[in-house]
Amino acid sequence: CISGLVKAEESLRTFVQTLTKTFAHLRIGLAVFNRDDQLVLFNPALLELSGVPAEFLSGKPNMLSFFDQLRENRRMPEPKNYGSWRQQIASLTSAAADGRYRETWSLEDGRTYSVQGRPHPEVATVFLFEDISAEVSLTRNFRAELELSQYLLDKVEDCLVVFSPSGVLTFCNSAYRELWQQDPDAAFADITVSDCLDIWRSKAKAEVPWQDFMKISCGYTNRQS
Repeated sequence: CISGLVKAEESLRTFVQTLTKTFAHLRIGLAVFNRDDQLVLFNPALLELSGVPAEFLSGKPNMLSFFDQLRENRRMPEPKNYGSWRQQIASLTSAAADGRYRETWSLEDGRTYSVQGRPHPEVATVFLFEDISAEVSLTRNFRAELELSQYLLDKVEDCLVVFSPSGVLTFCNSAYRELWQQDPDAAFADITVSDCLDIWRSKAKAEVPWQDFMKISCGYTNRQS
């Protein structure tokens, strides 16, 4: 009686089909290599991200051939020295097998890939390719806007300082830094409203109702300094 064996094979086939359908909907490119460094599994996202023909991937290329094809398609950073490039690939696969490979690739066409290598108990290595161009662009634009805001506010002659809802200093302009001789960027810990009040008290020449200022401007209860 081989009913148990047939049932096990059917369960395995169903599991593989379900897994394949799941991989097909992933936006992250997946490349699975076996112990002989041959590509045994990939998903449609890898075709799009790598630009490698499906026929080539279906032919079970080895790991070095796969990355060589990525280089030909300009889907990985161009090495400065081709002679040392293959040694770098060997180091890359070794790092991936240890689960410590993670890099960001900046491509010639302006796109940015996040590439991770992970070991697997049943296969040699799994590589994950993700297009993070949108996130990188958003971060760069946000950083540029912050730098522009900082530049413009530094041109203001009046002292400006901004605190977060939790009372932590988040921004100040050059006039503030110069007047109070305070550099928040050089501090190891967060600078709070209370910390600033201590500095203002010690340096201000005029008498100011600091406790009332604390309540009105920030809405915090008075703290004994």
